[in-house]
Amino acid sequence: MINHGSSNIRISRNRNVRCVEGQRLVYYRSRPDAAYWDAHWKQNYIEEIYEKAEQGHLGRFEKLFTGYLPKYGRILEAGCGLGQHVLALRKRGFEIEGIDWAAETVKTALRKFPDLPIYKGDVTNIEVPSDYYTGYISLGVAEHLFEGPESLLREAYRVLKPEGVALISIPYFHILRRLKARLRLYQTNTDGIEFYQYAFRNEEFTSLLLSSGFKIIDRMVYSIPKGVKDEIPGFSLVIKLRGIGWRLQRVLRSWAWARSNLGHMILFICKKPR
Repeated sequence: MINHGSSNIRISRNRNVRCVEGQRLVYYRSRPDAAYWDAHWKQNYIEEIYEKAEQGHLGRFEKLFTGYLPKYGRILEAGCGLGQHVLALRKRGFEIEGIDWAAETVKTALRKFPDLPIYKGDVTNIEVPSDYYTGYISLGVAEHLFEGPESLLREAYRVLKPEGVALISIPYFHILRRLKARLRLYQTNTDGIEFYQYAFRNEEFTSLLLSSGFKIIDRMVYSIPKGVKDEIPGFSLVIKLRGIGWRLQRVLRSWAWARSNLGHMILFICKKPR
């Protein structure tokens, strides 16, 4: 019997059960509520992320953010976590703010940067007028809504101005994962385990974006090593081997087919039509 978050049981985040439900790969681990994210960011807080952000470092999102985000008007990161992207983009001259529903995480960021414009907020009910932002970012947030991503997408569309740009990413139910699903290699028993997130096929999330009113400009698949190592037993050990691992990761990142098909995440660049 599948438990969609009704249980009060909290399990170790080291346990991960995945099963196929309809078109989606569904992860069961721990309920991704505000307390979960406060604990997650507390555990993963490192000073280095802010040191890089203060220099405007955007990592893998460098070309996407600087190439697609508007240079004028307000931008929102919905689900900003510790706010490092907000900080980095502000250093680049963008007018950006962030919201996150994990209150202690927001407080942690504000203790470090009191003037950083990030706030506690609900990504499905943003307290601004319609057509308020010219840009919108949501990285790895929509998949954690058990009822589905539609409420987040509707709100993203509402708060964007016409011609506004949205960058939205979710876990990718890619070709290797679909092969494993066809071979029935995922588990089916989720007794006592809580819903954590969905992974979506490109076709399904494309349909959801179009139904919400967006026009899709482009897509980008990323986090390729994780997209492979999560599916192949022992691969995570191989890529850690001295002298071999970094070469293998470089091959994966440079292989055009893998870059299009095997990333753990897929990011959609969208626009709100005029």
